Amino acid sequence: MNEHVDTTGDQMDRLMSTDNEMHDHRLDHSTAADTNVDDVTSSWIQDNCFSPLNAIIRVRKSCDACCKTNEYNLRQTIKIVILLGYLAYFVYAMLYKFGDEGSVRLMVLTAVVVMGCILKMTFRKFGPPVTSFVQSTPCFKQLRRQIKKRLLLLQRIFSVVVVIAIVIYILIDVVIKSPSSLVSALGMFIFIMVMFFFSKDPAKVVWRPVLWGLLLQVVFALIVLRSPWGYDAFDWLAKRVTEYLQHSEAGAKFVFGPHHQEHLFAFSVLPVIVFFSASISVLYYLGWIQVLIRALGVVMQYSLGISAMESLHAAFNIFVGWGETIAFLKPFFGDMTLQELHTVMTNGFATVSGSTLVIYHMYGAPANHLLSASVMSAPAALALSKLFYPDDEVRKSKVNLDKKGYGQNIVDAASVGAVGATSIVAYILVSVLAFFSLLGFCNATLEWLGDRVGLTPPDYPILSFQLICSYLFWPLVFLMGVEPADCHVAARMVGIKTFINEFFAYEDLGAVIKNGNAFRSFNGTWFTDKTGNIIMDTPGNVTVLMGGVMSRRSEIITTYALCGFSNLTALGIMIGALTAVAPSRKEDIVKVSFRALISGCMACFVTACVAGLLTTA
Repeated sequence: MNEHVDTTGDQMDRLMSTDNEMHDHRLDHSTAADTNVDDVTSSWIQDNCFSPLNAIIRVRKSCDACCKTNEYNLRQTIKIVILLGYLAYFVYAMLYKFGDEGSVRLMVLTAVVVMGCILKMTFRKFGPPVTSFVQSTPCFKQLRRQIKKRLLLLQRIFSVVVVIAIVIYILIDVVIKSPSSLVSALGMFIFIMVMFFFSKDPAKVVWRPVLWGLLLQVVFALIVLRSPWGYDAFDWLAKRVTEYLQHSEAGAKFVFGPHHQEHLFAFSVLPVIVFFSASISVLYYLGWIQVLIRALGVVMQYSLGISAMESLHAAFNIFVGWGETIAFLKPFFGDMTLQELHTVMTNGFATVSGSTLVIYHMYGAPANHLLSASVMSAPAALALSKLFYPDDEVRKSKVNLDKKGYGQNIVDAASVGAVGATSIVAYILVSVLAFFSLLGFCNATLEWLGDRVGLTPPDYPILSFQLICSYLFWPLVFLMGVEPADCHVAARMVGIKTFINEFFAYEDLGAVIKNGNAFRSFNGTWFTDKTGNIIMDTPGNVTVLMGGVMSRRSEIITTYALCGFSNLTALGIMIGALTAVAPSRKEDIVKVSFRALISGCMACFVTACVAGLLTTA
């Protein structure tokens, strides 16, 4: 009985197992059938319902393949279309309105861009083959061999001829008309001899970079100050730059509100620095700044006989400040000699960044002279650096001016430049805030000390830091060519610039320039009080010109003398910045820093002497 039950149970289990297998088998067939139905349905939907999307995808792939195959031709076609469109606009603009300043500006810019494109295309297609062909000809080889053999003699003959021509021109066109200009020439000679006497090693001085640096200064000054076309060109460029930078008002107004000009320095001056820095970054990304830097660098390298790194760094400092050149110098710090470190620091002390030039102009300094001073100070810095810390030999170094660090496109480049200006803005803001306060405390203390011994108005001027500087720097500004009656005023500014900061000095200069404009247009009676202020007396109205006035000639000379980053405050800032980049060279940086500061100051003074020699205003 039990066996029968067990047998029956086993049969039931086998039946249930068979049923489960059949059920699973039916499920598998059902799933496969469903899968087949889904694939068929999806294929049918894709082929019938979404065929337009597939067509778009196929067209896109074909376009990508075509563009990749004909990439060069497409780019050239786009460039030609843009060029033809612009030329059509240019022709219509010239026909519509010709003869005003705007048409001249459009014509000049168009000519520069078109010539640049033509030269670039010509060099790419025909430059290297033509050059190699010419260099391979026997005549060229023979000429090159003869020039190389007599290169030193040719350089000396050329230098002598140029110097004689310049001296004769200055004697005829400047000295005869304004004999007082010889004071500036005497001052230049005295400054150079003093630097030579206190040189690190006078016996090792190589005079080629010194003389050629001064010669480049004089040549450039002749173009700017003595030629009508050069002066007009720089004056036109200064006005265009001023107009361009005025567009920063739109951003300042949006961020700080319509009444932002009530806080002139913080909300009107500093935004210009951000805008200018963004503009320079975009120009650097486009490669335009590199062209100017290379051109100026090559001129200074082959004329002064210095290394490529030193000449390019000096050219770089014309457009940007010393802080922005740290990234440029970083790969070279480890191998720099003491002389090269001295030259780099002198370049930084003797020049200023383009963004700070804007601030000086907003204070009232003439923009065209600020631009020319920025360019003239570069060869002066190289010349006096090689005089004060002579180099034994010229090292050959390759420098690459690429776009690294300036963004991936134009918008990114503008953003990088704007953000990079924050450190400059912070430095200026903090420096002005701190040193105005310190100067106020110093003057209050000096006034109290003077009051203890009777140095009080109206018998005596108030004892102040500016008054001390006006006596301390009087001989220096006199040697620069400043008129004797203006020496106290100019010496005050030079002292402030040297001991504190150039921003304070240019603020003072701007106020004096405004006083001079008001004084020269005044026809009434006036007198000078014992404190140096001008009192203009008209019936029912008395106007006091605080700070005094200067002649136009003295204003121009002072503008050049102040245009530099050389002051005691900058000394500490530069040592800290360079040490942070190259901590292994800290001892060497500190060792040459004070000499570099003196070289930077004297470079500014020599630049002012050149301006005084050629200025007859």
